[in-house]
Amino acid sequence: MWVNEVLMARYCGDRNSELLIANARRFKETCLVQGKSLFTNEVVWTGENCNELIINFVNKPDAGNGDFFEKLETQLVTTSANAKVLAAEMLWLMFLCPSNTGPESKRVSIERVFAWSGLQMTPALKDEYLSDHSLTGIGSAGTAYNTGRWRELVYLMRFTAAFLKLNKQEKIDLLSDHLRFSEWLEQLPENESRQLRHMLLFLFFPDFNERIFGNTDRCSILVSLTDITKSQYNKMKCRERDAALLTLRQKFEQKFDTAEIDYYAEPLSTIWKNAGTDAVSHVKESKEDYIVSKQSAISLNQILYGPPGTGKTYHTINEALAIVDPESLQGNLSRAELKSKFDLFVLSGQIVFTTFHQSFSYEDFVEGLRAESENGQLNYKVESGIFKQICERANEGVTETDDPFDQALTIFTDALASHDGLMTLKTITGKEFEVEYSGGSTLLVYPKSNKLLKQGYSASLTLVRQLYRTGSKKGIYNPSYVDGVLRYLKSDCGLKNYLSQSPHSPVKPFVLIIDEINRGNISNIFGELITLIERSKRAGGIESLTVKLPYSKEPFSVPSNLHIIGTMNTADKSLAQVDIALRRRFEFVEMMPKHELLEGIVIDGIDVAKMLKTINQRIELLYDREHTIGHSFFLPLKDDKSIGRLARIFELEILPLLEEYFFEDWERVGQVLGDHFKKANPELKFIKEKFTGTDTEPSVSELMGKDWAQDGIRPYKRNIAVFTNSEAYIGIYDSPQK
Repeated sequence: MWVNEVLMARYCGDRNSELLIANARRFKETCLVQGKSLFTNEVVWTGENCNELIINFVNKPDAGNGDFFEKLETQLVTTSANAKVLAAEMLWLMFLCPSNTGPESKRVSIERVFAWSGLQMTPALKDEYLSDHSLTGIGSAGTAYNTGRWRELVYLMRFTAAFLKLNKQEKIDLLSDHLRFSEWLEQLPENESRQLRHMLLFLFFPDFNERIFGNTDRCSILVSLTDITKSQYNKMKCRERDAALLTLRQKFEQKFDTAEIDYYAEPLSTIWKNAGTDAVSHVKESKEDYIVSKQSAISLNQILYGPPGTGKTYHTINEALAIVDPESLQGNLSRAELKSKFDLFVLSGQIVFTTFHQSFSYEDFVEGLRAESENGQLNYKVESGIFKQICERANEGVTETDDPFDQALTIFTDALASHDGLMTLKTITGKEFEVEYSGGSTLLVYPKSNKLLKQGYSASLTLVRQLYRTGSKKGIYNPSYVDGVLRYLKSDCGLKNYLSQSPHSPVKPFVLIIDEINRGNISNIFGELITLIERSKRAGGIESLTVKLPYSKEPFSVPSNLHIIGTMNTADKSLAQVDIALRRRFEFVEMMPKHELLEGIVIDGIDVAKMLKTINQRIELLYDREHTIGHSFFLPLKDDKSIGRLARIFELEILPLLEEYFFEDWERVGQVLGDHFKKANPELKFIKEKFTGTDTEPSVSELMGKDWAQDGIRPYKRNIAVFTNSEAYIGIYDSPQK
């Protein structure tokens, strides 16, 4: 069997895979074939124990408060001791590959779950399988592997339940054939989207599978280095992608005449990452795809994306002014003056700013129904959303301040105010009615022929505008009164007859800024209009399209003078996870931290630019570049170069962000801040252990007694004292090993 084969380590660049692969082979034989435990002498890998986990974890999801392990403990409280051991060993298997979680954090988590069983680990087995070397990992897992850890555990439980139903020879045969095993996995729910699927194949068949666990890199490599397009990649099964990666690696092995080939090691890492930088702009989906633009050229649809604090929302002001008033950026105007100009354009309606969020809907963005009570009856009226309103304004090509209808409306509302909010008008047949206006878009009408009417009829100003533009009373509620108001605007308020904009006349550009665009459900918010925002599909385009809106039944198209600027925080969602329909229709402008903007800020010997650069380099190694920290967090230090201000930034902004990034993996947070270099000066660490027996706090033994085992519990806390100690900050970038 495979356990007796000569063990060959798979080349993994600067990481040694020998022990990892050896442990994986022992796991296959000990656990999956023999059913024995890794940590005890019990038989725990059985269908009966796994069924307990299925019943209590898979079939009873906990959507309440609490972290993953708090919920897991509650869910497994009624399971047997061996089932709890099985859960701990499943976590061990899940933790083998990821290198972006530290060995100490992994070990604490495994021991915490194992402790629920009340059993004791065999010391020799604990030393063998829970050592730092065993838990170091072999490659970075994607963000979703940690945030969706419960999904990966569900997948593993389902895998185990299905595998343990096989007889011994079937198990051995399956674990000896990487193609059969890969095909067999396809029966499992969510197999195509689980990162653990890739990890199992690498662990069990390292010669045929790559240590690439996140879908982003797998896609980037194949799209950048082969003729596979993004669209084709999305249609491939995982095993087809595996085969393509294997074929590609074998070609590189021949090209470089070595078997020491790995996609994360030189020379391949430079090849595909550099190719990926250029290739992203021409990744094909059918005949087009999204573009990542590093140019400042103005486009109709663009998204500024990057980590938090890189000035995305700040730069939307400049981007918008470059569209509506480019001359303002040619002079030497201050930031305050530019912001003042921006505010004037917002006031006129030429620039509209909105923010997407989880509850933002199509009805808010395009149009929806609003319930109104009139004369005791409930009526539903169509109300335009933000996008439809600015499209209508852009179609006219004039702002609110230049719009003759709005100018006449201002005169009308002033006249109403001078008559205590009530005026007498006439219909086209000469019937008198009183009009009352109390704000908003609705007028209340009281026909003088109906003295008993208490509530009044409604006449919408939106419908008055519609009648002015179209001349048609079709679909207009209370048309005689709406027409009466329009006639008054023309006769007494200076409103001239409507003249549509000539297609050849210059029109003003309009800008819609959507902050946090990736926080909304794009497909729900844009609906059928996502297609219409493409340049060629807009009004006047070579393939212009018009749709009928679902509520108003009006024809609708997107004008070519409307620019859409979005911002996207990659810490919330990476570019690869963005809706493909959105990516195809926008240019993406990357905005990364600019440490050079902090050059010259030195506080008590602390080089702030160098400090932030070092922090971000470590984050990129331990997590990814999408979760780095932006320079704008530290810009207040330009005006207030005090250690107190820096301490406030670190305590209230930087540390909470790092804790969120690393899911309170305090070991990793400390590594980002250079705490691992401060063993000789532990008082300079930003993160320190609790209950160490100092003058200010008791030790663990004092609290729990000497016989209490500290399995799975390792409390940490912030070291508040170092926030005002300059040496602690200098130690972030000026370590002894540099």
